[in-house]
Amino acid sequence: MLYHISQGIKGLFKAKFSTVFAIIIIAISLIVISVFLLAIVNTQRLVDSIHERMELELFVDNAMDSVDVNRIRKELDQIEGLKDIRFISREEAAQYFQSQFDADIFDILDENPLPASFRIKLTREYRSSAKVSLIIDHLKRMDGVDDVIFRQDLLAILEKYMRVAFVFVIAVGGILAFGSIYLVSNTIKLIIFSRVEIINIMKLVGATKNFIRKPFIVEGLIQGIWGALLAILILITVLRLVSIEIPNLIVIYDEIYWIILGLGLIFGFLGSMLALTKFLKY
Repeated sequence: MLYHISQGIKGLFKAKFSTVFAIIIIAISLIVISVFLLAIVNTQRLVDSIHERMELELFVDNAMDSVDVNRIRKELDQIEGLKDIRFISREEAAQYFQSQFDADIFDILDENPLPASFRIKLTREYRSSAKVSLIIDHLKRMDGVDDVIFRQDLLAILEKYMRVAFVFVIAVGGILAFGSIYLVSNTIKLIIFSRVEIINIMKLVGATKNFIRKPFIVEGLIQGIWGALLAILILITVLRLVSIEIPNLIVIYDEIYWIILGLGLIFGFLGSMLALTKFLKY
């Protein structure tokens, strides 16, 4: 193993320009991919925060008494997907109206027309348009329920743009990944061309396929690791500068650095294998 590693390092130094160029391209590709990943993660965090604040508002028929209200509350407790169920009485609704509009409802009308209601949040797994629609249909069929209000249009818009962003990240990431693998492959090809005579001699003296392959695979992996480390260094520096200027703008998860390192290794390995498949014939 030490022999293969030493030969792989020597091979990289024999093609310095191509190696450096491939490492830089890998680093740039990984930085762009990681920026998109961070954007998706932080956008999802923002969307989750909006989802957390979104509430269903279930209005109770004014003809219902306290017994009926308690019955409705018990039924709501049994429905899967609902949480933080809060009852708003007619008196509380009038107080809320006054706080929002700076006017007493009784100064405008002789009686309080505002209905009692339940404000309900959804559990995380039920925050989708399809599941919300099913819950709303179920609530509207309950006895004593006058109406159910929820911003389904906002939920649909959030879901739409998250899907578009996800597809965009996958497409851009795929293009960058292919470019990185291709460049690593070309670097390994140049190294193979420069060592054709040595490879032929190794074949003649009985070297196995794996023995000849391993140094080139090591070269690809080293390029991938160096590219990943360079990307991580640049990313950490930029994110720290951004956090100094605008604190708490971006939430950074340590897993992103492991993802970058893993992608770098994958790019290097696949690039090596691609070059070996095409040019190292037996």
